Amino acid sequence: MRKVKTFAAKLAHASESKGKNICPTCNTEIKTIKIIREKKGVKAKWAPKSEFVHLCKCNEKEILA
Repeated sequence: MRKVKTFAAKLAHASESKGKNICPTCNTEIKTIKIIREKKGVKAKWAPKSEFVHLCKCNEKEILA
């Protein structure tokens, strides 16, 4: 039987570390979030592409805009 992977388990695995990650530029905690972007296929059809991104105050406006 294969292992069941939930969204919470994947997010915990992606963001696991020994302590909080602090951005050296803005001195805020770096959070890991999952975003869905578009991936263009061969025939220019839309397809979802999910990925984990590190988010802090420096790149918050770029990613969440």
